[in-house]
Amino acid sequence: MFPTGNMSFPSHAERDTTMNSDRQGPRMLEPESSGAEDARRFGALVRAQRKARGLRQEDVASATGVGRRYVVDMENGKPTLRIGPALMIARYLGIVPVLQSPPLDEDLPEGIPDDLPSLED
Repeated sequence: MFPTGNMSFPSHAERDTTMNSDRQGPRMLEPESSGAEDARRFGALVRAQRKARGLRQEDVASATGVGRRYVVDMENGKPTLRIGPALMIARYLGIVPVLQSPPLDEDLPEGIPDDLPSLED
């Protein structure tokens, strides 16, 4: 009935999380590669789906049990929102996030079998 949107996020391998020279921890080189850009894109997708369905922000908030302020912040791309309500809103609007992980290295740590079953349904 309504189109579903798919959201894909870059894997860890696609992000530069190299250690900086003094070994203080991971760093990101560009703000565009941060979660802020992902949050902005996700919020825009949520807004587009909501409008395509003819729903108001209040309708989504009421149907999913969150406050209207949460929906507003989500659509505006606030990167610090809790993920649980965001996924609940996405599901309500027919958005199916695509979860990806980086490929496993050839050398798995000892004790982890290399023939794990697929998690697909």
